[in-house]
Amino acid sequence: MGIKPAINIGTVSRTTSIPSPFWAGKDVKKPSMAKNVIKQIWKWSKILLLLFFVVMGLWGCTQTMWDPDTKTSPYIGQGIEYGFSIGSTGDYRFDLISNGTPGYYAYDSFTWQYGPFYGIFVFPGAWFATLISWYGRNWIGGTNVLLAIFLLLLIIRVLSILVTIRSTLQNEKMSEVQGKIAEINAKYKGVNDAFSRQRKSQEIMEIYKKHKIKPFAAFEQVLITLPIFMIIYRVVTICRPIKCTTLFGIWNFGATPTSEILSNFSNGGWIYVFLLLIIMPIQALSSLIPQKLAKRRNRNAQTTSSAGAKQFKRTRLIQIGITVVMCGIVAFSATGVGVYWFFSALFSILQTFIMHWIIMRSRSKGGSLETKLDNFFNV
Repeated sequence: MGIKPAINIGTVSRTTSIPSPFWAGKDVKKPSMAKNVIKQIWKWSKILLLLFFVVMGLWGCTQTMWDPDTKTSPYIGQGIEYGFSIGSTGDYRFDLISNGTPGYYAYDSFTWQYGPFYGIFVFPGAWFATLISWYGRNWIGGTNVLLAIFLLLLIIRVLSILVTIRSTLQNEKMSEVQGKIAEINAKYKGVNDAFSRQRKSQEIMEIYKKHKIKPFAAFEQVLITLPIFMIIYRVVTICRPIKCTTLFGIWNFGATPTSEILSNFSNGGWIYVFLLLIIMPIQALSSLIPQKLAKRRNRNAQTTSSAGAKQFKRTRLIQIGITVVMCGIVAFSATGVGVYWFFSALFSILQTFIMHWIIMRSRSKGGSLETKLDNFFNV
């Protein structure tokens, strides 16, 4: 009486787990110290590099305000120019002209006179573009300069991809869930109480968490874009052979399309209309194609409610507005800058198709490649 029956060991389930004694500790697999150190070094190196690029981009935008010697001009022999030393080749397309001011940048000499932005970025870019242009100086139609701009952009884009590949992956994922995000925004439209705002943030963060999206990672590409544009802009506008080139005898690389159209329309300016009709559609496609491919990859890129569809339409209008602004930059910049935007848009389209192929191929194999890329760049 009062005695409990003994436990029959044979009746104990084999799946029953027996707790370990408190002194045994937990068998948790810890990441190696070397891996953590490498990840931290990579993380902080990227942060410092991005900050450096932001500072250099802002420097390039504002430098002419305190340093008039860095002002550019579309006219040959005016503004700061980069080329060969005065009279060294006998070719006006490459030889600098002395105008009594320090507004020239000799090919065979290096100086920090114009600051770190020119010294670190613009000088090497102008040196490379001038070198390629010189070797192809006998090519017809200015194709040597066209090749120089293309190769310079290719090098810069490859280097930037190494830094912004995680941002590229995040942008691809963001485009896939924008339909769901639009529905959430429409759901809480006009609701401003604290609880609703908190609930809206939670629902958006749940989508981000489900698809392993880090919203701030997408800004990496934006932070890199400004310095790259300023580097190319400065190279194109100061490089003597580029300023002296008229592509196929039609478009002057140093001229501004809108200026030629508005002030010189009847005397050859009308031909720049065709330049804009070539460049601007490609620029628009570089923004449209990622959205189309995202819809093809994932139904989350589409909305299922009328309210979500309206919100999605507003988002599309904002993107169209950004594209119009980009086209405006092309129209009001030197023709050489427009050629850069043309090649840049082509690179963006190619990169979008490559990422689409990688993601689709990865998913056909169970998503292993996509997961590996996420894990590798998830720092």
